[in-house]
Amino acid sequence: MTHSRRGVPWSLVSNIELIDTLAAEGVLSVEEFEQLLTTYTAADRDHATSIAYRIAREHFGSTLLAWGVVDVTNHCIKDCYYCGLCRSNEELERYRLTVPEVIDCCAAGHALGFRTFVLQGGEDPEYTDDVIDDMIWQVRKRFPDSAITLAFGERPRSSYERYFAAGADRYLLRHESADAEQFASVHPRRMTLANRIRCLEDLASIGYDTGCGMMVGTPFQTPAHLARDLAFLADFDPAIVAVGPFIPARSTRFADQPRGSVEKTLFVLSLLRIMLPDAGIPVVSSIGTAHPRGREMAIMAGANIVMPNLTPPEERAKFSVFDGKLTGGVEVAEGVEKLKRRLDAIGYTLQPERGDFRRRK
Repeated sequence: MTHSRRGVPWSLVSNIELIDTLAAEGVLSVEEFEQLLTTYTAADRDHATSIAYRIAREHFGSTLLAWGVVDVTNHCIKDCYYCGLCRSNEELERYRLTVPEVIDCCAAGHALGFRTFVLQGGEDPEYTDDVIDDMIWQVRKRFPDSAITLAFGERPRSSYERYFAAGADRYLLRHESADAEQFASVHPRRMTLANRIRCLEDLASIGYDTGCGMMVGTPFQTPAHLARDLAFLADFDPAIVAVGPFIPARSTRFADQPRGSVEKTLFVLSLLRIMLPDAGIPVVSSIGTAHPRGREMAIMAGANIVMPNLTPPEERAKFSVFDGKLTGGVEVAEGVEKLKRRLDAIGYTLQPERGDFRRRK
């Protein structure tokens, strides 16, 4: 029989006790995580939320970081089964921003007080190392007080080293699943979990503030898979971790699959905050899309970063990684004042600083 570290069968330990142990020790066994994710109740979720909220307030106070997102390109050579940017989606109108257009987006965000820019896109062969290097260098030269975060997928270590030398500070690359079979079930054959982990280890060893994460509710995902995700994140100890509900995208293999649960996503987010008390946890766009109060709920569950979109209005809807992605209101730069009012209503303000998060181990 599998035993808990407390000397009794793990199945006899209550979920409240497991959550308290996670808060005290920073990690649980895979079996204990699986029990939590399989049997948690509303009371368990509320308990985790209250602890996560307290931890976030202790570490970050009542301020939230605002990171401006620029969707640089929606071209991608990969064919991930869940992503609307996948190569096989012939219905998607494609676009690429030029480096001057990216600079203009960052300038608009900087004027609004943003001091981190997230430059993200599909794995676009037209965005060579030379192009990305030049983009980073120009953003760094124009906005020396700001952090540059990249999200351009899997690349060779030499590319990551070049981007870091050019001035990039952070890199976001969701691991998607820490279970090799689950990872294979949502990606084409030529993509592997081993290579994804290699990328993350390269990024961390180079010196990036490295971010990873996963969706909740992807097809074929079980509580055991999510338990392995949490155990992996406890071990990898990312500087930034993002979690959001799965939302299907048209013209993909999973277009007819159901959405992931918002309440389960928020429970996982709270467990992440408890486990990684000083990590950066953003409110991802899928949470805001899945629930009209998703942003506020995620913040109360432990998130500490909001990410308004700075992409030109005529291109925003084309970066459709999932259906129904919000492209207006508080999701975008023009809605910052409205966003501030909504945050004020729950006792938070935006902090005009870059913020930095480092791996602790």
